[in-house]
Amino acid sequence: MARWFKSSWIWMVIAITVAVYAPLAGRTGDEKARQRSLDTLTEIMGLVQKQAVDPPAPKQVSHASISGMLHTLDPHSYYMDESEFRTMREDQRGSFFGIGSIIQQQPDGVVVVSTVRGGPSEKVGIRAGDFIREVDGKSTEGFTSTAVVQKLRGDKGTVVEVAVQRAGFPGLIRFSITRSEIPSNSVQYAFMLTPTTGLIAIKDFGETTSEEFEKAVRNLKAQGMTDLLLDLRNNGGGMLDAATGICRQLLGAGELIVTQKGRDGRDMQETRTPKGSVLDTFPMVILINRGTASASEIVTGAVQDHDRGVVVGQTSWGKGLVQAVMAINRTRGLALTTARYYTPSGRCIQRDYQHGIDDYLLPEDTKEPLGDKGPVYKTDLGRTVYGGGGITPDYTVEQAKLTTFVGNLRFRTSAFFKFAVIEKEKHGIKPQQVPDEALMKAFHAWMKEQKIECTDAEWNDPANQAEMRDQLAMEMQNVAYGMEAGFKYISGRDPQVKKALEVMPEAAAMLKKKVLSMKDGKDSPLVARN
Repeated sequence: MARWFKSSWIWMVIAITVAVYAPLAGRTGDEKARQRSLDTLTEIMGLVQKQAVDPPAPKQVSHASISGMLHTLDPHSYYMDESEFRTMREDQRGSFFGIGSIIQQQPDGVVVVSTVRGGPSEKVGIRAGDFIREVDGKSTEGFTSTAVVQKLRGDKGTVVEVAVQRAGFPGLIRFSITRSEIPSNSVQYAFMLTPTTGLIAIKDFGETTSEEFEKAVRNLKAQGMTDLLLDLRNNGGGMLDAATGICRQLLGAGELIVTQKGRDGRDMQETRTPKGSVLDTFPMVILINRGTASASEIVTGAVQDHDRGVVVGQTSWGKGLVQAVMAINRTRGLALTTARYYTPSGRCIQRDYQHGIDDYLLPEDTKEPLGDKGPVYKTDLGRTVYGGGGITPDYTVEQAKLTTFVGNLRFRTSAFFKFAVIEKEKHGIKPQQVPDEALMKAFHAWMKEQKIECTDAEWNDPANQAEMRDQLAMEMQNVAYGMEAGFKYISGRDPQVKKALEVMPEAAAMLKKKVLSMKDGKDSPLVARN
């Protein structure tokens, strides 16, 4: 059998390629051209098998052939091998089996930046700042954080041996950790930003997102929330059902959420809120940026078009292609584009990619796709919104960027994180603690001990001083109280968040107009959910 496979794999690849390619190519109706293409493919793959000095492995050729073919369609159709397909399913389910540690790749190795409360790592005593040096007796030197994650995950109830290096301890500290189910929550953060404003940050859209969001809103209301800041920045999307589930909680009865149009505009499908939906009357502002894509753009577009909330930030990515995920032998998958998304006002979410895939996948950070120069559309209340790709915010606000000096301290040397770990162990850290002058001097002295390059001019620069103080404070909160605490601290200094709070009264006034228009039209009932 092995001998037969070794000699026949090339024909298996061709057969698989034909099986996938034939229905796609059939759209042209030119059977002769299709056959010529397949004949050429067969000839080339045969020559590779016979003549190449280093013939590729069968898996390499099959993966490259399928991926190359899909690349000719659009930027978002793709093939998933066993590992990729398994990871996608774990992300959608909202849970996986692992040790409950959030890890990060740093110049010195892969480090634990936080542990899941009540998870296996916390129970055995792993701390933020521990460098993972071995997994099951094998060194992690040279490993990426992704590679370490794959080794830490496994079947429920199995044991993984982890050795960590901890500051102030000689040698490695070893732990035997039993893997258990770890929630991979879509709602990343949910807290009261001010006494009346709640903030909910959703990192992706999976099977549990709608329920998580509903629970978060209920909990924040119990804490006094009267208006909401919904953070969808860097949310790359996910499941359509999750996005529509969020919209059903935010919009009124019978309101259009999104339209899907298939090949050549045929096969149109509209998704609306149920007739029994009720409009929850809390004002809302949504934060977006260039990392906001797909399902998160559907939510943002529906909220903006129906005047349910104000949008602040940067024009979103513009990923409006619908992928149907098809399982292949239950272990692999094909994500194939089958339609396009349109917002309720008729805007096509998808950004143009016909002028170069590289420009599409690596857009300039400072370049807005169209801004206010795109096609004009109208919201329910007659406000002007713009199409042409992505969601254009009502208020454009650039994200804060670190100075080069502070950026190097954070990302190249991990100075803030390392010092925060030491500070926690030596002196402890208070909730929302702001570094005072004595702490900044101690940080400066530590940098000199570590031989981190820093001139007097760089240290004394006012912009660097302000940013260093904020970055150090955030990492201290991350290390001591978890990443939500650090995010809460830095959010209070975020220019986009500040703008969102500034325009919240406008969101409230717009919601009142919407409510009046619904009453005049005798549309959906209103409710203030508790």
